[in-house]
Amino acid sequence: MTIPGIGGSAVDAAIGVGIGVAAVMGARVPASLRCVTPPSIGFVPFDFNPEKVTMTRGSNVGNMSKPNPPSATSLTPSTNGGAHVPTKALSGSKIKLSKLTFTGPLTKFFCDQLMAWMIPNASFGAMIGLGGFASQPAKLTFQWGPPMVGFMYDCKITSCSVSYIRFSAIGIPLRAEVELDLLEIPSPWGSLPTNPTSGGLPGRRAHVVGHGESLQSIATEKYGTPALWRRIAEVNKIQDPARLRPGTTIYLPNPDELTASTAGRPA
Repeated sequence: MTIPGIGGSAVDAAIGVGIGVAAVMGARVPASLRCVTPPSIGFVPFDFNPEKVTMTRGSNVGNMSKPNPPSATSLTPSTNGGAHVPTKALSGSKIKLSKLTFTGPLTKFFCDQLMAWMIPNASFGAMIGLGGFASQPAKLTFQWGPPMVGFMYDCKITSCSVSYIRFSAIGIPLRAEVELDLLEIPSPWGSLPTNPTSGGLPGRRAHVVGHGESLQSIATEKYGTPALWRRIAEVNKIQDPARLRPGTTIYLPNPDELTASTAGRPA
């Protein structure tokens, strides 16, 4: 759900750029988490920035047949030439924020907001009856510094640990230390790339066109025959191979695409 008439992602991007500009100009802009989509709208700035930010990423790999070079009697490559291990998918980064600190009378309010964002059908607004229901935890944006050169990630909270370490005489928490685990939802604002080599399908590889290369020479190098240049052109929606420029990234069809698409096709 988004704000009526305004895309939630556009609103979040505008906020992120504004925060980045303020930080570049020297304003003290703390690390923060925010949500711009109802019913989970909220903003949580940290009084003390993270002591450490740890980022990890894993990939899902699996075996896939590797094509043999075409034989003298057939231009269609076979797929029993051993196996390689392509990357099937890359998951979002896991982001761990260590020793975030809140101070002052709003300490518990902010900690409660973090906990509420983990509940699929609740935010602080939803908890007091102002929101509906959702099937996923709130989509948040973690930002610290300008986009791209700092931290700006769409994410969800997967773990939140709060330690209240100072209280008023009547029991109001005045200081808390928080450990947060976030799971990145890939977006163009992140400092890290998403999956640059998938081309949309498992087993595809990326290739940067070098000076003097053509689709025919690439097909010969990668598959052993220039006849497969048409399949590479189809995969990359290249209408005019003569206009292929050095530095262009193209995707190479996986073996299953080759055998399914080239059978019976003339060179």
